[in-house]
Amino acid sequence: MVDETNGPANASNEVPIPGQNAGAPLDFAPQKTEGAPASALPEHTDAPMRDDIAKILKEVKLPERREFRASADTRIPPVDASIQPKEEVVPPAPAAEKPAPHYDNDSVVAMHTLKQDLQHVVLDQKISVVRAVSLEEDKKRSRPIDDTIVPSSPGHRTAITAGIVLLFLGGAALLGVYLVAAQNASPLPRQASDSLVFAEQNVVFPIGGKAASGIKNELAQARSNSNASLGSITRVIPVVPAGGTDGTTGQRPATLSEFFAALGTHAPDALVRALGDTFFFGIHTVDKNAPVFVLTVTSYDNAFAGMLAWEKTMNVDLSPAFTPVAALTNDKNGLPTDRTFTDIVMRNYDVRALKDDSGTIQLYYSFPTRDILVIGESPYTFTEILGRLQAGRHL
Repeated sequence: MVDETNGPANASNEVPIPGQNAGAPLDFAPQKTEGAPASALPEHTDAPMRDDIAKILKEVKLPERREFRASADTRIPPVDASIQPKEEVVPPAPAAEKPAPHYDNDSVVAMHTLKQDLQHVVLDQKISVVRAVSLEEDKKRSRPIDDTIVPSSPGHRTAITAGIVLLFLGGAALLGVYLVAAQNASPLPRQASDSLVFAEQNVVFPIGGKAASGIKNELAQARSNSNASLGSITRVIPVVPAGGTDGTTGQRPATLSEFFAALGTHAPDALVRALGDTFFFGIHTVDKNAPVFVLTVTSYDNAFAGMLAWEKTMNVDLSPAFTPVAALTNDKNGLPTDRTFTDIVMRNYDVRALKDDSGTIQLYYSFPTRDILVIGESPYTFTEILGRLQAGRHL
């Protein structure tokens, strides 16, 4: 029986695709249509439609067909037997806690205390606790000294005794040295004014009641025996006896006129009056132990004129405290003549110098300022004196 509208009753409702037989399985795989000939279209298709379909298929580019593989079709590569599996690191197990020590009850020994003794005494002798404590204290007081204590050895006691004796003798020796030094050392006199030049050491030199030659010889001996440090200046302070109104005796610094008189110099009176009473006399330790005078000037013109007049006898008056130089020398012709001072320049200052036969300066004097007069022997001393005068703001 055939249905007029839908066709035969057993026929399928699906519309067959042109070019494919009815009842054949559908192939969903894409096919290459680019460049397909027009003759590949179904033959029963109309010519205009075939042309349109061929044109559409020519313009449309469909993707190429690729093979589809399921996950089951993927092959697993064989395992290489030479590759060893990585060992799994296992963390170390925590250390087991040590069990607490176990003590047997048999090893514990009971402690016998003084309280238990007192209890036994109270129970056995039927006395009170206070009585028992007092008896124990009396027992402690009456206990003899333990003979097991070893006394100190005789050698140890001897060493201690010897140490004490040595300390006592050392202290006595130091005290004796201090007393002797205090007795022999003459106290420094109180100065009327500060020293003109800084000195590392001060030495008191008594001149009262001594002859001029003796004073100059003592100064020469002190100069040669001086062991002061290099570059230092030792101040020599001439002192004379000073009698007080109450009959006491002492010492005071000598004035310049008194010191010149004690040395037996022939300095002109005009020079002595032109100089002040404050002066400095010392020994400078440099290339040699060189004496030096630093004098204050009250009248420059009279002082300069007096020094020119004193040049004739200055070296003789000051030697041997200063190095003596022969009074005569030979001139250019080899004839003897008087040795005189010459003008030189030292440290940019005008200096009058007396030289020996070798040309070495042995005595000089200079006026660095109109208020200061320097009489020296070593040229290095002049440089040092200028530096110290500048430090003391005297220049």
